[in-house]
Amino acid sequence: MANKEHISALVDGEIQDKVLLEQLGRDPELSDTFGRYHLYGDAMRNELPARLQLDLSDRIAAALEQEPAIVASASPGKSSPQPGQVLRARFGRLAPVLRHAGQFAVAASVSAAVIFGVQQYSQSDPQAPVLNTIPLSGAAAPVSLNYQADTQERMSEQALLEQQRRINALLMDHELQQRLRQN
Repeated sequence: MANKEHISALVDGEIQDKVLLEQLGRDPELSDTFGRYHLYGDAMRNELPARLQLDLSDRIAAALEQEPAIVASASPGKSSPQPGQVLRARFGRLAPVLRHAGQFAVAASVSAAVIFGVQQYSQSDPQAPVLNTIPLSGAAAPVSLNYQADTQERMSEQALLEQQRRINALLMDHELQQRLRQN
């Protein structure tokens, strides 16, 4: 019987074994292994087709046939247990503790939501609070959608640039007038 190393060598072209090729034609398991190895090689060489034809129906049908059947038989005198009875039977004394922990978790989340809501909606200032952050450059920068200082800084930068442009124009005019007087 051929092992997987021989099949791999055959796929890679390292060996040429006619007996192994005949075994591949007869044995579907070896044939599947041979096909998978070719698929692995195509994937490594980045030569996969746009659509792969993978037929899994035979494997699924075989797995379903091997699956044991589940038969539910109810005793005529007994009724099926309720979910709460099963929980109490399995966890015993742990069930009340879990119930109280769940109630505590719900109460804590409701309390947190109420506190957050009160803090957000009870502010008298209509603008959102400004948070100060320290970026990598080391200077603190206010962060908010409603923060107006950022636009004021841009306006002051524009005014500063305009002032520098005017000063440069005056200096250029002065220099031009001095050259005209010298001539």
